[in-house]
Amino acid sequence: MAKLLIWDLDDTLWSGTLAEGDDVVLYGRRAELIRSLNSKGVVNSICSKNDFETAKSKLVSMGLWDEFVFPEIEFLPKGRLVAGIINDMQLRAPDVVFIDDNDLNLKEVEFENPGIRTMDARGPAVDVFLEALEEKLSAVSKSRVQEYRILEKKRADRNSAGAGNEEFLASCGIRVSLVRRTDNLAYASRIEELINRTNQLNFTKSRVEEGSIAEYLLDVRNNETYGVFVWDKYGYYGLVGFVSIEGRNKLRHFLFSCRTMNMGVEVAVAASLAKYFEGVTTWPVSTEAPAWIKFVSSDSQEFRDAVGSGESSESAEILVRVMANCQSGAICHYMGIPGVSFDNWPRVYRLQDSLSSGLEGEIPGVLVYGAFNDYDLRHWDIAPSDADYRVAAANLFAQASSAGARLIVILPPDKFSSERVEDGVTCERFHFLNSVWRELAAANPGLQLVSIGDEFLGDAVVEDPRHYDRTTLLWLGDRIGKLISKK
Repeated sequence: MAKLLIWDLDDTLWSGTLAEGDDVVLYGRRAELIRSLNSKGVVNSICSKNDFETAKSKLVSMGLWDEFVFPEIEFLPKGRLVAGIINDMQLRAPDVVFIDDNDLNLKEVEFENPGIRTMDARGPAVDVFLEALEEKLSAVSKSRVQEYRILEKKRADRNSAGAGNEEFLASCGIRVSLVRRTDNLAYASRIEELINRTNQLNFTKSRVEEGSIAEYLLDVRNNETYGVFVWDKYGYYGLVGFVSIEGRNKLRHFLFSCRTMNMGVEVAVAASLAKYFEGVTTWPVSTEAPAWIKFVSSDSQEFRDAVGSGESSESAEILVRVMANCQSGAICHYMGIPGVSFDNWPRVYRLQDSLSSGLEGEIPGVLVYGAFNDYDLRHWDIAPSDADYRVAAANLFAQASSAGARLIVILPPDKFSSERVEDGVTCERFHFLNSVWRELAAANPGLQLVSIGDEFLGDAVVEDPRHYDRTTLLWLGDRIGKLISKK
């Protein structure tokens, strides 16, 4: 599908020849379609043999100048001018349609830009094409004009500075943030679009079925996934990349929007992830970190400010918080109710916090706590005694109650085959800690328990009592969602 339309002006956007003093008349429907397509993600540019200031003045008077990006208006051959527009916008020729009324210009542009589509403005085909394109994008509402305004400004600054590329990039203040695992659920449709539409910087050439990426993100047992967000002093680029690693050694997706081309983002991301995924022995780009790029935590205020400046959607009021480490996002997703926030490693609640600082931030009306995480001693700075654990559990309930919040606690199965004595992950200890919560719930009717072993698995023996398959997570989401809705 076309990403860019490049327009001639004379006898294409309007009738008449501006340079010959004609009183040109705008083709109104084409102007309407330019505005409409801009609002749907197809951007428009100009390549015209005219005086720049005269043409700009005429377009301003028509209310159209701001509808175009990277205009090339000068008396030079159009083939190379079009090639320059495509290069500056970091697109490919097959993504571009050039519209002109002159056969020589059309053939020249085709010769200089193999793969480009050209259309004769004098016949009905161009109008049929534009109408069909608008109809095809009828459900889309996504303007990309401002994204290309950023590239325009950067090009102008680079040209005026006269500096080397690395020196210029160092002056840009490029920031990259990696959003991990289920924190990307809110961006699932954008990730899917990136995977299926990105060509130039899609290094693994992988594609996905429509509607499949949410489940892929939720499968945290097998997939490590990262959304790549970028901004600099020129503006916010948004989610411009996606990386996934399966089984800690297979690079399944490694792709970036063309808007980040020549910034070094893909190299910076590879360098960052290569440190943690030694099983991936071959990366499609260098893993030498560019000095001009700084990584920013996705939990930082700087990241929230950057995303807030570029995203128009308003977050819903938080009514429920799910505190179940890396499986929080899946439980939240399968609950199917609005207004839910969730923990995700390393942004995670630990029960030991109830012995000191307690719950941080505003406490919503319902807390869902996965007790199985803190059964693992690695979540404690100092291994708790049985008495310490009882106090910590009671403190969490008391803190929730004092804030007027309901507490729902997920208990893990206590029949499993893969024990780790050094981490406290044994059937005997899990059975004991489950009993602590049952005793607390018996004495406090306001505490609700969801027991995976008793209510779902029965006598089944699992391998890992802390990480659950999709079937179990579906059951948990449905069970907890009904508990919350029941009130």
